[in-house]
Amino acid sequence: MQPQTASPNVLSSVLGTAGGAAMTVARHVPTRAVLWALGGFLLGLLAVGVSLLLARATLGGAAAHDGGAAAMLHAGRYVVLLLVPLVGLVAFGAHGFQRGLAHATLALEAQWGLVVRIVDTTIAQLDQQVGPRLANLPLAQAETTLKAYIRRALGDENNGRRGLAGWVLRTLRATIVGKVETWLLSAYRAEVTAQGGGGIDLTKLRDRVVEEVGAHLRESLLGSLNFQLVVLLVLFVGLGAGWFHLALAVVSLTS
Repeated sequence: MQPQTASPNVLSSVLGTAGGAAMTVARHVPTRAVLWALGGFLLGLLAVGVSLLLARATLGGAAAHDGGAAAMLHAGRYVVLLLVPLVGLVAFGAHGFQRGLAHATLALEAQWGLVVRIVDTTIAQLDQQVGPRLANLPLAQAETTLKAYIRRALGDENNGRRGLAGWVLRTLRATIVGKVETWLLSAYRAEVTAQGGGGIDLTKLRDRVVEEVGAHLRESLLGSLNFQLVVLLVLFVGLGAGWFHLALAVVSLTS
C-alpha cells in the first residue's frame, strides 16, 4: 500500500477544518477536565466525612492517653476538611485533562485518520527528500532524521492560537508527537533487524506503523492513564480517609 497524499502541517490543517476537529478537541478536553475535577472534589468530601467518623470514634481514647495530642489533631482536622477536597479538585482535574487529550486523539483518528495522515506525510517527505539514503545512515542519525520529519509534518509548535485553546492544542500536539515518534522509531528498528541491515522499504515501514496504530492506539493512550487512576484513587482515598490515624500514630511516636 502506497502512502496517501497528505499536506504538510497535518495537525494544523485538521484542527482548522471548519471548526469540526477543533470542536472535537473542545468537546473532549475541557469537559472531561471539569467533570473529573468535580468528581475529585466530591470524592474529597466523602473521604473527609469518613475520616471525621473515624476520628470521632477514636478521639476519646486518644484524649485519655494524651489530651494535648488529641486536641492538636482535633484542631488539625478542620485544615484537612478544606485541604483534601481542593487537592482532589486539582489532582483529578489534571487527570481528566490528560484523559480528555487521549479521547480527543482517538476521536480525531476515528474521524479524520489524524495519526495515519501524519505517518503518511512523514513517509512521503522521507521518500521525496531522503529516499534510499535513509537506509545507509547510522541508526542514531536515521532516528534523528525521522524525528525531524515527524515534527515538520505536525507543523509549527506555535500554532498561532493564544490562551487556553492554544495551550490545549500545543499539549495535544506534544502527545501525538510522542506517540508517532515511538511507533515510527520502533517500526524502523524492526525493519532494520528484519532486513539484516540492508535497505529499508519505506512502504513496509508505513504499513507496519499503521498496523500498530490500528491495534494499539487506544491501549497506548489509555493504558497508562488507567494505571495512574488506580494509584491516584488508592493514595487519595487512603490518605484522605486515614489521615487521622496516620497523624495520631506519628504524634504518639514523637511524644
